[in-house]
Amino acid sequence: MGLLTMKWGSIRNYFLSLMGLNPIERKKTGLLAICFFLVFATYTVVRELKDFVFISIVGYDYLPLAKIVMVVALIPMVFLYSRLVDLLRRDQLLSVFTGIYAVGWLISAYFLGHPSIGLSNTDTGKFRLFGWIFYLFMEGSQPFLIGLLWSFLNTVTKPEDVKGSYVFLTASSKVGGALAAGSAWLFLNAQQGDQAIFSGVGSFQLLLVVSAVLLAFVPLVISYLMHKIPHSHLHGYEAAYQFEKAHEEEHKRGGLWETVKGMFSGLYLLIRYPYALGIFGMVFFWEVVNVTFNYLRLGVGKDSSHSILEFGAFLYGQIFFMHVVGFVIVLFGTGTLVRWLGERKSLIIVPLATGGVIAAYLISGGLMSVGVAYIIMRAINYAFAYPLRESLYIPATKAIKFKTKSWIDGFGAKLAKSSGSYYNILIQQVSRYAVFNIHLLFFTGIICVWAVVANLLGRRLEKAIKNNEVIGTEEA
Repeated sequence: MGLLTMKWGSIRNYFLSLMGLNPIERKKTGLLAICFFLVFATYTVVRELKDFVFISIVGYDYLPLAKIVMVVALIPMVFLYSRLVDLLRRDQLLSVFTGIYAVGWLISAYFLGHPSIGLSNTDTGKFRLFGWIFYLFMEGSQPFLIGLLWSFLNTVTKPEDVKGSYVFLTASSKVGGALAAGSAWLFLNAQQGDQAIFSGVGSFQLLLVVSAVLLAFVPLVISYLMHKIPHSHLHGYEAAYQFEKAHEEEHKRGGLWETVKGMFSGLYLLIRYPYALGIFGMVFFWEVVNVTFNYLRLGVGKDSSHSILEFGAFLYGQIFFMHVVGFVIVLFGTGTLVRWLGERKSLIIVPLATGGVIAAYLISGGLMSVGVAYIIMRAINYAFAYPLRESLYIPATKAIKFKTKSWIDGFGAKLAKSSGSYYNILIQQVSRYAVFNIHLLFFTGIICVWAVVANLLGRRLEKAIKNNEVIGTEEA
């Protein structure tokens, strides 16, 4: 009993140290952790449901096309988002979009049960409009929900806090994701037995409704945080805060030219600053790898499942293990490696570790399943790479943190997914004897360029923080 008490005390002290020594900072980090828990728990459910519903309504063969269509569909959404960034405060922006998605998920849950346009109609087809709308709306949750939450965090976090609070918040997201995926996995398995309470379609409706209700609590937590935490603790990177304060009125001008300029500023800054393009590259290379392996994983799940409940349980089971592995990485690897190696070397580890998993999968000759490779790669990305990549935005202006980030997470990530989808389509036309060599050449090229970009980004980040620069200004 004494040994267990000592171990629990050590774990508790470790997490408290990540939250910071200042009581106010601890309270701020604790409230943010609740938001991360809720958002990632709900997103975990919705993300898998998105692919599953599309495949069940439209068809597996049209999934690559859906990712390509998403690139075009996101462009007007990003422009609208950029305008809202100028009109709303950061907390208001986050509250508005969490509210939109909570309501949208409830409406989607209703239509999932519709006898002709929902899951009850088992005849798949490319003209099933609801399947396309559902997919496009859910796919937008990555840039306008997950990406926005990180943007908010980047505005209230100092560079020196990354090694602590970011690790704690990432751990919170892994716990939320694991509990959500594990619960969905167990629930869907239970509904396949004789004691089932809900129908197959009803089970997925319930998952979506619960996710919507939980997400609706996020604006309340954010509002409490903004009212209870002193404003001086919400500045984040001080140089960037002072720059934004000096230029605050420029963002609120209502003229037509200023409005148009503000809507395009995120795209302009992406092209104008190599630093922003570098972050774009980090997202692009990961998403190409991610969508390639995810497509293979979904094909395996579809072929091995005999019902929609079994298919759903298969997907959530894999994601549960991904979050568990990710939590272990956060607990023992993320903070330690960043403290030992620094941001630059840690950034380089990401493509090298991903390349190692891909190499093991290709060389194993089938001994390592695509599901295992996918779980490990996603765990590395979300537990280690994601917080590192998000910390790159800290020394940047608000326009880069929100507007340019929306282009990167939205248009950039979807462009990468469409590129990966093109690759998936093309590889199906190749002789199976040539697949290994093509995979080897394709992924080797991606990993090498990815590592070079990571190195250059890390150097620029270190220089900016050392010189107290704000990236995105004319001087930077």
